[in-house]
Amino acid sequence: MIAAAKSDGHIDAKEQSNIFAQLDNLNLSAEEKAFVLDELRKPLDVDAVARTARSPEQAAEIYVASLLAVDVDNAAERRYLASLAIKLQLDEKLVEHLHATVEGATQPVPVSAG
Repeated sequence: MIAAAKSDGHIDAKEQSNIFAQLDNLNLSAEEKAFVLDELRKPLDVDAVARTARSPEQAAEIYVASLLAVDVDNAAERRYLASLAIKLQLDEKLVEHLHATVEGATQPVPVSAG
C-alpha cells in the first residue's frame, strides 16, 4: 500500500488516511507501526515490493493492497500499477478481475427509501 501511495511522487492526505485506516485494523506493536512509518519515508522500489510475493495468491494480495491505497487519478499511479502487475507476473484477465472486484467493493451502497 505504501509503495502504491508513493507511485505519483507523494502521499496525499487521502492515501495517508487509507494507510492509517488499514493500520488501525491490524493489531500492530509500536515497533511494527514504527517500521511502517519508516517505510513511508523511503523512496519507491517496485522491484522490492514485487519480490515480497512468495506465491501467486500473495502477488494478487499485494496488487489489491496497492489498488486500495491509491485513487488511480493520474498517469503515474496507473504506470505504477501496470509495472507492479508485470513484476508480479499477474495475468491481464486477473488484473481486470481484481480492479472490478475492488471497484465493486468500494462503491457506496445505495440506501433504498422505504
